[in-house]
Amino acid sequence: MNPRWQRRSAEWLRSTGQALIAAGLLVLLFAGYQNWVTDAVQQNSQSKLLTIVHHTLPPGATNRVIGPATPLPTTTDPGVGHWLGVISIPAIDLKQVIVDGTDKSQLQLGPGHYIGTALPGEAGNVGIAGHRTTWGHPFRHLDLLQPGNQIIITTPRAAILYKVLWKKVVDPTDLSVVAPSKENLLTLTTCNPPYSAATRLVVRAQLVAVGKERPGSQNQPWADKTTILTEQEHYPMWPTYVFGGLLALLLVLAERWRRISARPWLVVLGVLVVATPVVLVWFNAISHVLPAGI
Repeated sequence: MNPRWQRRSAEWLRSTGQALIAAGLLVLLFAGYQNWVTDAVQQNSQSKLLTIVHHTLPPGATNRVIGPATPLPTTTDPGVGHWLGVISIPAIDLKQVIVDGTDKSQLQLGPGHYIGTALPGEAGNVGIAGHRTTWGHPFRHLDLLQPGNQIIITTPRAAILYKVLWKKVVDPTDLSVVAPSKENLLTLTTCNPPYSAATRLVVRAQLVAVGKERPGSQNQPWADKTTILTEQEHYPMWPTYVFGGLLALLLVLAERWRRISARPWLVVLGVLVVATPVVLVWFNAISHVLPAGI
């Protein structure tokens, strides 16, 4: 074989191997970002939400659910991005603030209320979705719920108690589970199996008690302007391409500089300093364009 061709083949194989190693490391880093960084961001958002909620709800409000299964009077949906109340499921140690809306930006804050379904405590079918594996994974353990388990939702109007009826897996396109109903129901949905959006896990519960409505609450908005955290957002794809291309360019230049530098370790260190924020921004862009349920 031609020696020149041998050298080129060896360089190509080496470059390909390095590219595959870099790609593998990026995949591992992204998995860590999805599992840990997004959780930390969501927990910070929930902490801020809980602070707002605690200034609105009376002390100990989540512990008082006394009353018949009489739905609350219908009110106007407060709009995308407002908080609605706190959902507590003792059986799986869950307590999180519900946000109105199920787009990516809302589900990254916490469990999201399906726009168009009944509001908590009101007549009809209340639909709530939540992440299973990322962004705090509030619905990670919905599969552990059993018939009879309690679900408490506390809003500025009252505390509402539901009891689980059943759970099942449906196709992701099956929206019948959150369709209007003459019964007073609560439907929780999340992705199934974990780390996949192939199907949906659905938990159905029934209204069993509504606490006494707080005086004047029916004439007040669910949340004032300070509790509007986000609007409906649609994240573009271009940042994933731009920052991915920038990272690839940095890696290519770093390899060339390393070969000609008298101190290659300085090149590696400099590239790490520059590439780290680029990687984080790139990962953030990717996470925003992934399916909302993952």
